[in-house]
Amino acid sequence: MRIFLALSLTLLFVSCNDLRNSSSIEVVGQMRDVMWKGELAGKISTDSLGDSNAYGLGPIEYLSGEVLLFEGQTFISKVIDSAIHRVTSVSAVKAPFFVYSKESHLNSISVEPLELSLKSTEELIDTLYFDYDKPLLVRIDGVFQEVTLHSVNLPEGSSVSSPEQAHKGLTQYSYKNISGSIVGFFSRKHKAIFTHHDSFFHAHFISDDRKIMGHVDSVLFNSEKTTFKVSK
Repeated sequence: MRIFLALSLTLLFVSCNDLRNSSSIEVVGQMRDVMWKGELAGKISTDSLGDSNAYGLGPIEYLSGEVLLFEGQTFISKVIDSAIHRVTSVSAVKAPFFVYSKESHLNSISVEPLELSLKSTEELIDTLYFDYDKPLLVRIDGVFQEVTLHSVNLPEGSSVSSPEQAHKGLTQYSYKNISGSIVGFFSRKHKAIFTHHDSFFHAHFISDDRKIMGHVDSVLFNSEKTTFKVSK
C-alpha cells in the first residue's frame, strides 16, 4: 500500500510539473540549416496556421524577406531599396524555418517602470520565468522610442553556406517614436534553431498602421508606455 501511495504521489508530481512546463509553441526547420547548409526552400506554409490566436515568425523562403504571423494574419516585408521596404498582408507564404503558436492565450504581466533595450528585455523575461524551461511567446504593445529592423533580401539564385552569405542583401531601417507591437519567442534551448547563437530571444516588430515590419535588431522603450503579454 505504501509503495502504491508513493508511486501515485510521484505520478501526480510529474503530471503537475509537465502541466506547469507545457508549451503551445512549435518549431519547423532550423536557422542553422538555413545559414550553414543552404536549406532555403519553404518547410511550412502559414495558411495552415490561420487562427486568430496564432503568432509566428521567420524568413520568407529563399531569404527574400521577413514573415510575421500576427493574430492569425500573415504579413511579409520585402526590401525595395535602402530607404524603403514594403509590408503586405498575404493569404500564405512559405518559410524555411518558423517558430509559431496556434493557441496563443496571451496573459498580461506586470512590469516595473524600466528603460528597456532588446537585451534587457531578454534578461527581464529570463528573470521573470527563471523556473520555466520551455519556449515562451511574448507580445509587447505600445510606443517605442527607437526601433531598428532588418529584412533579408538574398539575391535570387544565390547559394548559402555561411551566415555572411545568408545576409547578403540584408537591409536595415530605423524609426523613432513609433507605435506598434513586438512579437518575440524566448527560449534557452533553441539557439541556432529559432534564435541566434548569442541570444535567447527572436523578435519581429509591426507598426499599428501595418506599413512597417521586420526582424528587430535593436529597440529602446519605456515599459510604462507599453503592455507586456506572455503565452506558454
